[in-house]
Amino acid sequence: MPSPFGRYDVHVTADIHSELPADVSATRSGLVVLGAGATGLAVVDRIAHIVDVTLIDKDASRLESSLIDPGASLLNGDGTSALVLREAGVHEAASFIACTGDDAANIEASRIAVELGVQSVICRLADAKRKAEVMALGAQPVTGKQAMAGALLARLPGVVATTSEVGLGQGEILQVRVMPGSLVIGRTLAEVATREYLVAAIYRGGELIVPHGDTAVQAGDQVLLVGEPETLRAIADYFRLGGAQFPLQFGRSVVLWDPSDDKRTFDEAQWIADLAGITRFHRVVPYGTPVPPDAPSPTPVPLGPTQVELPDPMLATKPGVLVIQAPTRSLIGLQDAQPLRALYDRARSPVLLSRGTHPYRSILVPVGGTATSWHGLDLAIDVARMMGARITALHCTQPQFIGGSLGAERASAVVEKVETVAALYGLELDLKVVEGNPVRAVAREAKDHELVVVARRRAQPDTYFRPDVGLRVALQVPCSALLLSFD
Repeated sequence: MPSPFGRYDVHVTADIHSELPADVSATRSGLVVLGAGATGLAVVDRIAHIVDVTLIDKDASRLESSLIDPGASLLNGDGTSALVLREAGVHEAASFIACTGDDAANIEASRIAVELGVQSVICRLADAKRKAEVMALGAQPVTGKQAMAGALLARLPGVVATTSEVGLGQGEILQVRVMPGSLVIGRTLAEVATREYLVAAIYRGGELIVPHGDTAVQAGDQVLLVGEPETLRAIADYFRLGGAQFPLQFGRSVVLWDPSDDKRTFDEAQWIADLAGITRFHRVVPYGTPVPPDAPSPTPVPLGPTQVELPDPMLATKPGVLVIQAPTRSLIGLQDAQPLRALYDRARSPVLLSRGTHPYRSILVPVGGTATSWHGLDLAIDVARMMGARITALHCTQPQFIGGSLGAERASAVVEKVETVAALYGLELDLKVVEGNPVRAVAREAKDHELVVVARRRAQPDTYFRPDVGLRVALQVPCSALLLSFD
């Protein structure tokens, strides 16, 4: 049967047998720029007084320009040659920019720079259709339209501003105005922020506010965001308008842990990546998993010694969502559940236990009287808005002979909260209130849904007297489950 793994050519690389290389990123310094055209000269002019810069061009006459900062080092040579790049010090540089007028030359030079270990490689493109090719190398593509848009936005007062000096206009720092009607208004930073970005400052009424987790966002706030260039634009849109951004608010890739070569799991991960417009799709397997020599791209890459040890490199890709095949149930219980328990407590992004029940037309989310369940509801709403799905919120109370009037009062408060959240997002939510064991109640109700979204606290103990309800729900429902762990 033909393999389904042919659509994506981006994958993680690692070799478990090799010694872990020393972290040389801390010893790297300086910038190498390829191309002494208008763009290259502008870059050198802006940064040569800050860091050591080497400018390369094969046209010697360009290097004689009086516009070049005298502090820059110059090298006449072909930037697509590894020897020339080494002579320029690329193997010791912290950053590399290829900005000639030739896309093929920029891509080839970027490939060599990545192979030489440069952490930040930026490749200028005239043809935006080649962006995926550049990203597959591990470099950052910049089109002419992108660069111009960044320059224009940097001068646009009000809605979104981009710092042109940081990230070369790619938006590593963004200032965004929170518009009236944004869904983040009234919520604290602890409720909306993830580890993929930082709210560095808030400007409100002419005053600077140094924000903390309990700082609430207000309409009209100018919010300064710092984070990854590829995800920060989505975060800015989220703050500005409160739009659905799943899974980009958590990270920039989809990572599939696929030790059993399960087509349904792959298809579900691929479907999420396509729907979210994510091009970074990583498939990893435990070390020792047989891989056919003619396996199509992306070739499964071994990143862990055994199936019960999910490695750090898998999480180092900063995934927006981690996809893993749900454990199977047998007469003796759940099989292969141990790696999941380790993953949940380490992952900073949601983990999808795939059971192949996509597309998601109906989403179930348990809600209760704790902050934990509201994290789950927020995530469910974001997923539902992006995918056009309907949400059912399920609240499980204790039987009246156990909980008494307290259970009824708590249920009433939950109903009111759900209705408030639904009105805030402009959604119609189905709400069900049932009695009994919450894990069993969710499992029964999940038969009529394609996805269950549940949140839990990180490192939550799972004992008879203190069960990890979120984890047990995710492991036992019959459909796919999206589990978010938070501190």
